[in-house]
Amino acid sequence: MKIEETFEVPASLERVWDFIADPRKMASCLPSVESVEVLDDTHYKVVVKQKVGFISATFQIQTEVLEKQAPFRMVLSNKGKTIAGANGTLKSTDTITLKAAPNQATEVHVVSDLTLGGQLAILGAKLIEAKSKELFAEATANIKRQLGSVSVPAQTRAGRTMARLQSLLQTLKSLVFRRWMVKPE
Repeated sequence: MKIEETFEVPASLERVWDFIADPRKMASCLPSVESVEVLDDTHYKVVVKQKVGFISATFQIQTEVLEKQAPFRMVLSNKGKTIAGANGTLKSTDTITLKAAPNQATEVHVVSDLTLGGQLAILGAKLIEAKSKELFAEATANIKRQLGSVSVPAQTRAGRTMARLQSLLQTLKSLVFRRWMVKPE
């Protein structure tokens, strides 16, 4: 599954690069990250807990920086498996590209080629894509708050609508899941 997002940060290219190149700073902006252990300049271990629909899982992910062209481009490889919750695997290649924008801002473009295995993969691309957009929006707002002087609304109208739709989908999936999994007496 390919996930692609672009956003603008009200900070200089160099400042945004310094921020995204530091795994601890980036992790502080990602809503699902529980811990980051930097192993060396190009390798780190991340623990991520995520709930999608009625399934939750905690992944331990090994991340490797494959390419670093400061201050314009970074490519990361992520491989992980669950250590708690639903059984599954995760594999992604993430490309982050930075470009100077007007008014001392920086355009950030992220492309993630994601593959999930196990129970999360069963949920289907649409639900996982919707969840990733929600997480991306939250991470983007956090990055903008940390790097910019511009205040970012906690939740936009589109974000509230997406949250309501996801809640409805989660409820429907839970009902369907219970109906399939619970045997009549």
